[in-house]
Formats: sequence, C-alpha cells, structure tokens
Amino acid sequence: MAYAEPRGKDKRGKMRWRGRHKLPNGKYGSVSKDENGQPFYTERAAEQYAQGLEVDARRKTFINPQDGRITIAAWSELWLASLEVDHLSDRTIRSRLRAVILPEWGETAVADLTAIGYTTWEKKLRAEGRATNSIRGIRSTFRAMLTDAVASKVIGSNPIPEGKSRRRGKYQPKKSADDEKVFASPRQALYVARNALTLRGFTMYVLVLTSFNTGLRIGELAGLRWDDLILDHTEYSGARILLRHQSQYVDGKPTLIPPKYDSGRSLIIPEFLAQLLRELRDFYPPPAPGKPAVPWVFRAPKGGRILTGGDFYADTWRPIVDGRAPIPSSRGHRARPGIEPVLGVEGMTPHGLRHGHRVALDEAGHPRVAIEERMGHELPGVEGTYSHTTITMERKIAETLQSDWEKSMRPDISQRGYGPVPTREDSPGS
Repeated sequence: MAYAEPRGKDKRGKMRWRGRHKLPNGKYGSVSKDENGQPFYTERAAEQYAQGLEVDARRKTFINPQDGRITIAAWSELWLASLEVDHLSDRTIRSRLRAVILPEWGETAVADLTAIGYTTWEKKLRAEGRATNSIRGIRSTFRAMLTDAVASKVIGSNPIPEGKSRRRGKYQPKKSADDEKVFASPRQALYVARNALTLRGFTMYVLVLTSFNTGLRIGELAGLRWDDLILDHTEYSGARILLRHQSQYVDGKPTLIPPKYDSGRSLIIPEFLAQLLRELRDFYPPPAPGKPAVPWVFRAPKGGRILTGGDFYADTWRPIVDGRAPIPSSRGHRARPGIEPVLGVEGMTPHGLRHGHRVALDEAGHPRVAIEERMGHELPGVEGTYSHTTITMERKIAETLQSDWEKSMRPDISQRGYGPVPTREDSPGS
C-alpha cells in the first residue's frame, strides 16, 4: 500500500516528501517529483501520487518514474542503435543531435523535458536566425526520439508538440516572400549553363542542362555513369537516363549509394540533351593504353567524378549563378573573364534547377502521376494505386522539354546572352 516519508529540507528550509509505492514485480519503488518535475512539499501530495502509480500498475499502464531519469544523451545512444534508416537520414539525424539538441539538452533527464521548456528553446533558435526548415527538421528528430521513449514506457507522453499544433500567440503566415524557392525558367537555365561553360567548360554546361531537363539532384548527377545512359537506337522509347545511384560522402569519401527514397527510375530525355550527352562522350579523351575507361558522365577537371562538397558550392556554383568580377593575370595564372549574374535567380542552389523542371512540367499540364514518377516521388492514396505512367505520357514530356529548349534559344531583346548554342568546341577545356 502506498505511503509517504520525509526526504529532508531543501535550500529554502521547506520539508520535502517522497512517495513509496508497490511496483508490478511486488517490490517497492519511490518517487520524489510529479510528472511536471515538481517536488512534493506535503505528505498528502506524495502519498496521493504514489497511490496513483499503484493504480496504474494494476491497470497495466504503469511507467516507472525512475526510468525517466535517464538523460537525453544516454537515451539518444539507445535510440540511434535501434534505427534502421538509409545513410543520408542517419547522417542528418546524428548531425542534428550532435550539433544542436545534445549541447542544450544532453544532461537533462528525459522526464524533466517539458513542452514549455522545449517551446521556449525553439523560440530562441528562431531568434538566433536559424532557418525555418532547419528548426522543423530539429523538431522532427527530437520528437521522433521521444515518441520511441513513450513507446518504450520511459515517459508517459511526448512533451514536444507536433508541427501543426504548436502555434500559439500572434498569427504567423504560413509562407513569406523569404521562404519562396528560387527556381529557373528554361531560358534562365540556359544562361546558367552558359556561365558554367565559361567558368568550368563543356562538362558543367551539359550538367546544368541535364539537371534542369531531368530534375535530377546534384548527388544523382555526380553518380551517373555511362552505362546508366541509353543514347542510341531509341526510336521506340526515347533516349533515357537510368537512375540507379547517387554520389554522397560516406565516412568522408564519395561513395555510390541508392537514390533518395530508393527512387531508382528511368527518365526519358529530349533529343537536344541526348545529342549533348553524345558530344560529351566524344569530348573526353580516350583512356591511356592499359588504363580502364573512366565511368563517370560528369568529370572534374582532373578526370574523376564531380565532387559536390562545400568547395563545389563556394568555388563553382556561386560564381555560375551570381557572377564574378574579371580576374587579372598574375605570375603563373592567366587572366579570367568576368561572369555576369543570371538575373532573377540570384542565390539559387543547384536544387533550384530541379524545382524549375517540375514547374515547367506543371505549366505544360502533364499528368500528375507522370510528373511525380519523374521526380522520384510516389502518389499517395487511391490516386497512386490506380494512376500509371505510359510511354505516350513520357514522350509528351520529352516534346515539352524539347520545345522549351528551342524557345529559350530564340532571341529575346529583353534578356542578355541569346545567340547560337555553344558546342564542345567552345569549351575552354577546363
């Protein structure tokens, strides 16, 4: 039977009490704080709380308060060991824990984390300028970890609110102008490709146009090999890219892993892009005698695969989109021309080409199932069960992309940079 016993006085001289209660195994346990982490300052409060725990034990809903004393850092180790996710998700989860969650909450007992405490911390993250998507990801990881703590009966409920139910106070619009994704139109994609030609040569020119006309992510482009391409004898089904891998860093090394969400797929491409890829294949020098052929479609200047780490974004991508001042000649280095920014897409990331691809297909009115399959997504519900992509749908997508390309090549006096399409002979060879 539950009872209370004195614990001693706190720093203010107030007497504290603990409750003693029978555990499901017949032994006695003790509890010195309620579910909100508040000590018991009266004998009656401690006894009533202990009685409630005994009721929970009889109803088989008992959660031992002592289990909730495990720290968030210790629980995160147990939780990570139980996860079964792909490499990218595992890396993202560990990064959020290591860099953001554990420095703040690692030494806190799981049972001591409250909704108010978490919400106040999230408000602090926003005040520090952390991006909305970053905060959303941190919340998702933290909540998932504590959801499993609830399922394991470490705590009774999850203190981290769901995304849709957490808003309180003054109204916040769902999306502001700053949240808009920057994406390219077909003509802007052409201008980005021409800047890429000037800066990095024919390879980067074709990579940009491949990204915009397929919607492939930069890691998927970096992992493309020549045996993933079908460029010849394609009268029936069209020239295609068979997406089988993506290139990502695993333990600091570029490694081929399955595509995101295991979304391997076959992508029909327009004829102009197929021709550019054929030219790129001929552009590379043949392998040296006794050396194996290089498998990568898109190569770095020294011949290996394109590396898409931090240097790629800072040294290659940003000047391609945002422009660069001319670089004068110096000892051992030739002068380099300036690069004009592409108007309207300042600050765009490579993912903006993927967004632009989706927008172009939406504007053309293609079936949703064909677009989602091309983007590597699955349609939910009944629509996904009964909708299917056909060869006719795919061919019409290729026709749209070909038409958009031809339109983007027409002179437009309101825009800079129109003219004949560059070829591999125009490449600086870098």
